[in-house]
Amino acid sequence: MKIERKEIFNSLKESINNYEQIILIPHNEIDLDALGASLGLYMIFSKYKKNVIINFEENEPEFGVSRAMQKIKELNLNINFSKLIDIDTNLKTLLILVDHHKKDMSQNIDIYKYFSDIVIIDHHIENKKVNNVLLKYIDEEASSASEIIYDFIKIENCIVPKYILTIMLAGITIDTNKFTIKTSSSTYEVAAQLSSDGANSKEVQYLLKEDLLEYISMQKLIFKTEIYKGEFAITVGSQNQIYDKEQLAKIAGSLLQFNGVESAFAIGKINTNIIGISARSMGNIDVEYIMKKLNGGGHKTDAAAQMYNTSITNAKKELIKIIDKYRG
Repeated sequence: MKIERKEIFNSLKESINNYEQIILIPHNEIDLDALGASLGLYMIFSKYKKNVIINFEENEPEFGVSRAMQKIKELNLNINFSKLIDIDTNLKTLLILVDHHKKDMSQNIDIYKYFSDIVIIDHHIENKKVNNVLLKYIDEEASSASEIIYDFIKIENCIVPKYILTIMLAGITIDTNKFTIKTSSSTYEVAAQLSSDGANSKEVQYLLKEDLLEYISMQKLIFKTEIYKGEFAITVGSQNQIYDKEQLAKIAGSLLQFNGVESAFAIGKINTNIIGISARSMGNIDVEYIMKKLNGGGHKTDAAAQMYNTSITNAKKELIKIIDKYRG
């Protein structure tokens, strides 16, 4: 465990004493890491006499998150998931951004109209400053937000339901692409400790399950991959097929496992008139920079963009132009 994590956590505990309400905010298009980290913090802060909430706005989250949410309900874990419309905006409130540090990536950006005091806990490379931050902890070396929050749980000596530990382990597994990227000795130690504390590896596999037809569709795109300039993997979907943004993200992540690939781009229609591009990087190529040139954004290793009223062919051409400029 890193020494500064204990210092940060102690500062965080001091900060929350000044507030009546704590709102934990995972990023939009929530994944298992953002969910697991938010749940871990929820269990810590539920020990204090505060109104603790996880802001959750999504009606159709990805499969693993949907399964986890259903299981949480079945187990009667009594987690307060609330939309902004149901949150009391009159209480003195601290917002904690979990697994992101950009307001425009939060579940509901309108929440910042009501509350301004912010804490950030993230592991993505910082590339945008946020005002009014009371406390910020961004560990770019951490595999995931769940890895960081698990250390907080240990510092607090907090008892956490085994199913929440399972979600946290699944989150680490997702963010490391099954322990193939951004994985350090600390990551393995945390994974082992989560298992020792009761995280269920069999349930992790259920959370990571994919739809067979979706998997086949993804494999078709992977087979069409081209390697550009020896290090950029680019795959393009069918003009007649609609893909989920999550599908494109998984495909881009999968392409990183191949020899020589430093960054990967999956292009496909996500609506009748919208082309989505999902980008992933090992860290040596700044895919956020590339996606910003297409009016997108994200993080250095994880970014995306959307292009309107154009063809997939043109989207690929525009991407290649930007890659050419990026590499000079």
